[in-house]
Amino acid sequence: MAGSPFHRDDEAAAISDVNVVPLADVSLVLLIILLVLSPMAAQSMLKVSAAAARASSPVPLQTELITLREPEKALVIAVAADLYSIDGRPFADARELAAFLKPALSGRDDRKVFVSPELDVEHGRVVSALEAVQESGGAAALVQIADPEAVP
Repeated sequence: MAGSPFHRDDEAAAISDVNVVPLADVSLVLLIILLVLSPMAAQSMLKVSAAAARASSPVPLQTELITLREPEKALVIAVAADLYSIDGRPFADARELAAFLKPALSGRDDRKVFVSPELDVEHGRVVSALEAVQESGGAAALVQIADPEAVP
């Protein structure tokens, strides 16, 4: 084909390298989208309850102040190796404890009950106390009350 008018011998050879310009363009577009959307995604995950919203409630009247109830006393279940007790009142087993807690929790706004096991109490006994609180409709929280003799 040397004699063909459409063929030139000095033509450049075909380029066989990979074209990275489209890859760079797509990467930059994705980076911009990520930078724009990430603050919005982080903001939607945060749930902020502003103190100003609670403070904006109207001030109670003089008569309403008189009728406000005193804060409820916290219910603390002391779990020993042989018994459960609430404010010095002993209970032999978890069924007695649950029977006492049902009426005690029914008239309360705060249904949280603190369970405080002694150090040498077996695990199953603590779990029984937690289950008794749950059966009674309360919310259990484990706490360890400090020993007054151990504090210097």
